[in-house]
Amino acid sequence: MPYRENQNLAVVLWIWIGIGLLFLITLFITVLTTTYLKSIKKNKRKVMQMVGNTQTECWENTLYIQEKDRERLAEELHDNIISRLNLIRLNTATKSVNELSQDIRVSMQLIRELSHNLTPPDLDDIELPDLIADYLEQIGDIPVAFHHSGTHGGRISSSVKLNVFRIVQELISNVLKHAQATKVEIRLRISAQYLVLTVKDNGCGFKTGTQYGGIGLRNIRSRTQQINAIYKLKTKPEKGTQWMILTAFKSN
Repeated sequence: MPYRENQNLAVVLWIWIGIGLLFLITLFITVLTTTYLKSIKKNKRKVMQMVGNTQTECWENTLYIQEKDRERLAEELHDNIISRLNLIRLNTATKSVNELSQDIRVSMQLIRELSHNLTPPDLDDIELPDLIADYLEQIGDIPVAFHHSGTHGGRISSSVKLNVFRIVQELISNVLKHAQATKVEIRLRISAQYLVLTVKDNGCGFKTGTQYGGIGLRNIRSRTQQINAIYKLKTKPEKGTQWMILTAFKSN
């Protein structure tokens, strides 16, 4: 009898031990699951915050680019076209018909160039090197040497084409307004994986902390972010300026 009682006690003890172990395992799994779910929620909040910040930054950059385009349009209209038309109006009594006609033709050409710069041709029907070359043909204020190589331009997306084209416009405009350069060299390299744009001038350069440097950096940074590109700037006062833009491109 004592043996049977001891055996029963042992069975009961093992049952309680099993129940205890089962309880501990259940508790461990519950704690682990709760911790895991909390971690998922926390990571999800972080991801959503990062996505929200990225979307906000992209939206702010888009608005900034649009605002700068409006400012450039207003400046071009005021400095070139409106000023020239005012001169024509003031000189109607002193100039001949042929001279006034020539001034009007020049003004019309400026308007066409402005329209072309604001709205480039159908990006699906023209290669990026041709688009840049066509724009550079209109630049008569300074010699611009343009070199390009590569045979994979047909795979570049319209977004990359447009933003690289706008970057070229921005850099050339800055050279004409601020650099006091006598020549500009542009190199465009397109391979199967990436695109590299280099724009170099022999002008006065600038300190990156100056207002011009800040504005130029902001414009280029906004454009490069639109196409997931990186940029590198080399400049010193009286040493010229060199920009390098690098991006991997995707198929349309």
